[in-house]
Amino acid sequence: MNKTVLVTGASRGIGRAIATKFLENGDIVYGTYFNSKKQIEELQKKYGEDKFKICGPYNFCNLDETNNFVDSILNVDFDTVVLSAGMFSENDDFLNFDMNDFNSIMNCNFYSPLIISVRLQNNIKNGGNIVLMSSNDAYSGAFGSMSYSISKSAIISLTKCLCVNYGRKKIRVNSIAPGAINTDMNTPEQEFEAPLWTPLERIAQPYEVANVVYFLSSSESGFINGENITIDGGYSQTSILLKKEIERARKFVGYDYLNEMMLSLKEGDKAYCLDTTPDYGWIDIPEETDYIHNNVEAMKKGALVNRIIIVDEEKKDRILTNELIKYNVMNTVDSCITVLLDENEVMKKYSKEFKSFGKGFIIFEKADGTKEVFVDSFSDNDHVGYVVDNEMLIEQLIEKYNTILKAIKDNKLTQYNIE
Repeated sequence: MNKTVLVTGASRGIGRAIATKFLENGDIVYGTYFNSKKQIEELQKKYGEDKFKICGPYNFCNLDETNNFVDSILNVDFDTVVLSAGMFSENDDFLNFDMNDFNSIMNCNFYSPLIISVRLQNNIKNGGNIVLMSSNDAYSGAFGSMSYSISKSAIISLTKCLCVNYGRKKIRVNSIAPGAINTDMNTPEQEFEAPLWTPLERIAQPYEVANVVYFLSSSESGFINGENITIDGGYSQTSILLKKEIERARKFVGYDYLNEMMLSLKEGDKAYCLDTTPDYGWIDIPEETDYIHNNVEAMKKGALVNRIIIVDEEKKDRILTNELIKYNVMNTVDSCITVLLDENEVMKKYSKEFKSFGKGFIIFEKADGTKEVFVDSFSDNDHVGYVVDNEMLIEQLIEKYNTILKAIKDNKLTQYNIE
């Protein structure tokens, strides 16, 4: 059944994406605007006057206009009310504080949603819902844009208050807290720097926020009430300090690093290579082929390159017939070794060592004494692992590696033959 929906701030950005989402699903949408007349008329032209009802212009920084807007729609019953209209200011910090500017932002971002939510409570159908617009800025102290952060924090509190009071009316109230979204409200920092600190390494598109709002308005979310849902790709879960601390000691790398390191090895240098899960490695891509060829070239230049491959029983047939592995084994020089071991046997006889091997690693030890370890992660071609120069970790891995190496030389571990 088609719904009747109110979306404030429907002409641009997130509000426009939300209005479009409902319109595309056949709902009737009342959408407000302030300055963007052309954009709001484009929506009406596309979806028709019977589906998209233009409300405005209304300036929600002026509470009289907010009340006038509510008066104009008191004859309409809504299934969903989405209060998306908002304003942002970067200049209202403690040095440039202006109470009038502060109040304007609060009026638009907090008091207007409060007024609309309270005055329309009897116009929201039984089983209907309200979605308020917060922000992940609500979670942090603002250096500037103070009014914006405070107003969005207040929205979260308002969501909880409305939730406990409107529940008996069978009206659900939730809020969403977007992070950096690709809209015309973006700052350069959001566009270019937020991806650096966001686990998903990008900013969101408006439709991704609209999808969450649409879900909250549907019966599929029928028991979600009083919640604030963050939509920021994990940004608010990231500690910049902790990330910088780990990056100081850990550098994520791709095949370029592996190939450069192998090419740099010369007589007197060493590489301790151990593979425990070669389900990503040994695949038919140019980077992996180059890496194995460089591995062989390093041996020919006099570097001591030992490779231990611990083979999972499930992958045994595929690994033992792999052309890259065959090439590596057949071209190993006499002073080096390339061996394939049974995982179950290693796990049983050397469980302490095996538990330390993870997905595998390569320790590079140069003749000048410098050492670093590459730890496999196999995220993708550009992030196949990370580099650590922690000497204690390296020495522990070398010790465990040498234990397995000695077991091989003492014939205490069975070696697979390449077919």
